[in-house]
Amino acid sequence: ALSLEKKMNDFVVLASQKFPTKIAITPEEHSEGLMYEPWPPPIMAFPSKTASIKKFWMKNTPSDLDIIFAFNKKIVGIVRGAAFSEDHIGPDCLTDLVVEVPAGFVENKKIKIGDSVDLVYGIKSLARLLSYEKEARG
Repeated sequence: ALSLEKKMNDFVVLASQKFPTKIAITPEEHSEGLMYEPWPPPIMAFPSKTASIKKFWMKNTPSDLDIIFAFNKKIVGIVRGAAFSEDHIGPDCLTDLVVEVPAGFVENKKIKIGDSVDLVYGIKSLARLLSYEKEARG
């Protein structure tokens, strides 16, 4: 059984390894991402209800990042984002989850395309998600 503390926190599971993460819920959080975050930035997850081809850029992001693109709980692409770059980067395939991690993380943790990925919402993020969805419906 999970402790209450673990139920409060958000995690991303990459290749069977569990890491604390921030989860972007609102469109504003999706847009801002890890902008202005000093090194080392936290891990941040960007889930989507519908899969699409997603491209990310690094404007106002002072740290290089590894950006992991996933679809249907599998990693489908990994790209390196250079600090402050305005290039739009990402694979040309459907994704429903993007995870930003500090540069070098993917190599250090031996994460690769085809590995499994899952997102575990803590209670606070689940409440924020439900509240946002209710608001969005009007």
